[in-house]
This record gives sequence, C-alpha cells and structure tokens, in this order.
Amino acid sequence: MFVKGGLTSEEAAARAPKASPTVVRKAQELAAAAAQLESAKLLQVPRVAGNASYTRLSFIAPVIIPFGGMSFQIPFLQNQYVLQGQIGLPVSDYFVRFPKVIEGARLYEESARVNELNSQVGASQDARLAYYEWVRARLSVVIARRQLAQVQTTLAQVRALADVQRVSRADLLRIESQEAGTQQALDVLTNVVVLREEQLRLLIGATETEKLEMGEDVRLDVTAPQMAQLDDLVNHATSRRLDLKSLDLGIRAKEAQQAQELANQLPRLSAFANFDYDRPNQREFPQKDEFKFTWLAGVQLTWVLNDYLQSRTAEHRIAAETNELRADRDNLVRATRLEVLGAQQAVQVAILALQTSQKALISAEEGYRVRRELLNAERATAVELVDAQTVLTQARVAALNARIDLRVALTQLAHALGDDIRPTK
Repeated sequence: MFVKGGLTSEEAAARAPKASPTVVRKAQELAAAAAQLESAKLLQVPRVAGNASYTRLSFIAPVIIPFGGMSFQIPFLQNQYVLQGQIGLPVSDYFVRFPKVIEGARLYEESARVNELNSQVGASQDARLAYYEWVRARLSVVIARRQLAQVQTTLAQVRALADVQRVSRADLLRIESQEAGTQQALDVLTNVVVLREEQLRLLIGATETEKLEMGEDVRLDVTAPQMAQLDDLVNHATSRRLDLKSLDLGIRAKEAQQAQELANQLPRLSAFANFDYDRPNQREFPQKDEFKFTWLAGVQLTWVLNDYLQSRTAEHRIAAETNELRADRDNLVRATRLEVLGAQQAVQVAILALQTSQKALISAEEGYRVRRELLNAERATAVELVDAQTVLTQARVAALNARIDLRVALTQLAHALGDDIRPTK
C-alpha cells in the first residue's frame, strides 16, 4: 500500500498552491496593489504639458491711428500659431500629502502580499488534510476487505459444520448476514475512496492520468512536541499568523489614508510656469506676423471649501473603517486562542487514543485467535467467532484512525500556531 516515491502530505501541500484558484486571484490582487503603488509614486512627477495649435481668424479691418500728419496702422492677423508648454509643481503636497498617499499604497501592497502568502498556506493546509482523509479512506477499504475475507473463511467453515448439523442454522444465517453487511460497507468505502481521491486531485492539480500512490506510511510513529502554556502558544501564534499580520497592515494603511484626508483639508501651495512661442504673440503689441517667445512663472495658494467638507466626511468614514478592522482583529485574536486550545487538546486526545487503541488491538487480535482455535476444537460457537471478528475490525479501525488523527491534529496545531508558513513561488 505504501510505495516508495509515492505522494506524501508534504508533497501534496507543496503542489496545492500552484493549483489553487484562490492563490491565483490573490496574486492578481497583489499585481493590482503593486500598480497602485507605482501610480502613487508617479504623483511626485511635476505636471508637464504642452500643446500646439493653428487658428484661422475671420478678417477684421486694421485700425488706422492718425498722428501728426501721419498715420499708424494696427493690423489684426488672421493666422495664429501657438506652441505652448506648462509646468506645475504641487509644492505643499510633496511635504504633506504625497508621503501619506505613498505610505498607504505601500502598506496596501504589503497587505496584498501577505494575503497571497496566506492563501498559499491555506491551500497547503487543505491539501494536507485532504491527503490524510484519502489515506484514511484507502486503508479503511483494506481493513474492510480483510474483514470480508475473514468472514467468508468463517462462513465456509460454518457451512461445512452446518452440513453435518454441528452448528445451528441460526448461526449460519447470522454469519451470512454479517458477510452481506461487510460487503455493503466495503462498497460504501470504495465510493468514499473515489470521492476523497477526486478532492485531492483537484487540490493538488493532478491529472486524470496521474496515478496516486501513498508514499507516507501513517503506521509509523510520530513525535508530538512538548506543549507550552496556552498563553505562550497564543503569543507565538499572534506573532506569526498571516491573517493577523494582514489585519495589522490594513489598520496601518487606513491610518495613513486618514492622515492623507487630514492633509487634503489644508491649503495647497503650488508653483507654475508657462512658456509660449506664438505667432503672433498675444503679449506683443502691435501684433507682428512672426514667432515670439514669452514666459510666466508664479506661485499659488488655494483652499476650496467643498474639498474641505468632503475630506472631513471621508476622514470620519475612514476612522470608522479603521475601528472596524481593530474589532475584527480582536475577534480574530479570540478565535485564535480557541483554535490553539482546540488543536492542543486534539493532539493530547489523539495521543491517548493511540495508546488505548494499540492495547485494544492487541487484545482483539488475541481474542480472535483464541476464538478461532476454540471453534476448530468445537469449544466455541460461530457466533462467538463472529463477535470476535467484529471486535477485531473495530480495533483495527480505531488504531488506524488514532494514527491518522494524531497527524491531522499536529497539522492543525501547526496551522493554528502559524508554523506552517512556507511560501511557494
């Protein structure tokens, strides 16, 4: 059943992030956040613009001004050529607003990166658990087949004894009923194996042609770590869990966004410059049909009441959203404490169940062996052997489940503590 080079829980966990649509989506969210950060950085580039135009004006007769027996003519040209450039520099934004905008975008990108990594960890966790359930189902089928073979062997013996009237027909019918029930259980478990394998294939991206073999021998013992105090485990978990880190980054990003809105409420100081190369140049009098270069530069202080009111409203909204995230974090810390406690108890229960199930299995195997020998010596009934077979099967299932439950509990404990963070690229 356990093949060298077969699939293990670690290999399933490593393959799962590459096949997870959730991870793909989080990766695209990260790409969008990176583009948003780049856009925020580009705000620091001075606004530079330029335009070129040609305009044909309707004819206006020139103005003639007489002066000292002479006259001066002021023409109105019909062709206008404009080459213009502008530069705008938001001086105050460089010190007040842009740092907050960039910091918020950077924190948003970092939060998206953490979310992507968290989705990888979640996909790996789902694959590990699905792997163990697949192994559990396959081994349950092995146990069911073994039980069916034992029942069929016993049934053949009882039929031979029934033919010579050494056992009652009621005993024979009971064993035949057990055979039918065992066959039905085997059929159900076989369907469960198909379902579990399909779940595992979807999670790890296995093709239909890929043959999945069990490469992790769950019969081997695993060592459970020494359990620390609950408060120490919770502190460890809160320092490592990615979902908490994501919320912390989200809170910091909201705080940066709130600071940005505060900056928006202040007056803005801007510097500007304009360069004209026109024909004719509007600043020249009288107009001449030739290109002329002129420029202007200045500073401007602006404050808009409507922008101030809108920014105050946005600030209040962002403050409320920040408090929402803080409340979410408090809830997550509480849930983490319960999750760690539950995982810790599950490990302890699994260890005790493993010890108990091993003793029960040894006892059940010996009981079945004795009942079979007694039946051959005609000192036990077929009913007693059937009961011993049932107890043995239950002990085998319990021993199997105990070993798998311990691995599942250790996996869940590592996830609760944030110790399963292994980025996959």
